[in-house]
Amino acid sequence: MYADRQLQPWLDALREEVPDAEILDAHVHVGIADPAGLEATADEAREALERADARALVFPLKEPDGYPAANDRMIALAEEHPDRFVPLCRVDPHADAAREAQRCVDRGARGIKLHPRGEDFALDDRRLDAVFALADERRLPVMVHAGVGTPEVGAHACDRARANPGSRIILAHCAIGAFEDVVPEAHDTPNLFFDTSWWNVSDIWALFRLVPPGQVLHGSDIPFNSPTQAAVMTGRLALEAGLSPEQVRGVLGGTLGAILDGDDLPDLGPVPDEVPVLAPELERLYVTLCSAVVPMLGGDPPGQGLELAKAAVRAPSDRHAAVMDNVSALLEIADGITEPDPLRPLRTPAFDVLLTAALVARTPSVPLPQLAPVG
Repeated sequence: MYADRQLQPWLDALREEVPDAEILDAHVHVGIADPAGLEATADEAREALERADARALVFPLKEPDGYPAANDRMIALAEEHPDRFVPLCRVDPHADAAREAQRCVDRGARGIKLHPRGEDFALDDRRLDAVFALADERRLPVMVHAGVGTPEVGAHACDRARANPGSRIILAHCAIGAFEDVVPEAHDTPNLFFDTSWWNVSDIWALFRLVPPGQVLHGSDIPFNSPTQAAVMTGRLALEAGLSPEQVRGVLGGTLGAILDGDDLPDLGPVPDEVPVLAPELERLYVTLCSAVVPMLGGDPPGQGLELAKAAVRAPSDRHAAVMDNVSALLEIADGITEPDPLRPLRTPAFDVLLTAALVARTPSVPLPQLAPVG
């Protein structure tokens, strides 16, 4: 899925820096009926997780015909591949969410997925009271889509978390769209979590600088991103933000494992102290690469940002030569990836490689792979 094979050296370097890390991905979709135009089969998701040596929470993409059959497929998938998948059920308050959630949890679902924008509801909908009561009673995770167009989801999530302290509410995608409202509440709402299933490096960086590490969970967002690239992004940013290897192990999977086991929530300490400012040469390169990635998210060419990035690494200064050489290697890899992805045509080929190049520029203090295996 995407450029996982080419990005493997960066994941290997992360594992060397954070030994014994078990990756438990909080955010994986499976489905081939979502009208958004990005899809993933169960086999693709499994193979991508195997390549990253990861397990994941799995739940359906949007299903226009409803979710009972799709939820059953997620439960069956996890039964067939327990070493890769942990099932959540997706429910819709317009279709008796409480009954479906109870049915699926009784069958083996380990939590619940809600998508307010996808199903056009608010998180304070009274039809969800029984769903949150079930999560409270069973100490279940509730994955909530957060994004542009649902600014009220943050305040509603905080209200639900406080009213149901046994539940573990996870705001997906760094809680973008509600970030400014909900992040200040995190310190006083210990059963509120944020996953990193998002492409914007700056949003994930801000999460690590503002939210206690015990409330940040790694997520990839298949089919919008891949397990390998996402783990590299979460891990490198966590280390650059000053987290210890023990804290990074918690973010990458330890905390989510405790949530799924119904254990008490681990305390990974406070947000680390201030960290060094990014050098201007690297900040310039990082922002330039981000400007190339943005159009690629919608299937367009990278534009002049890619050419400007290539110019920036052509003659690196001695102070940042290793980082610049690594970025240069990634740009060379990106040039060789041109075939579109049949199930994910909205992504320009190699967008994840350029995103990793931007990430490398943003995380200069984190060890990098040797260039020989990359070529």
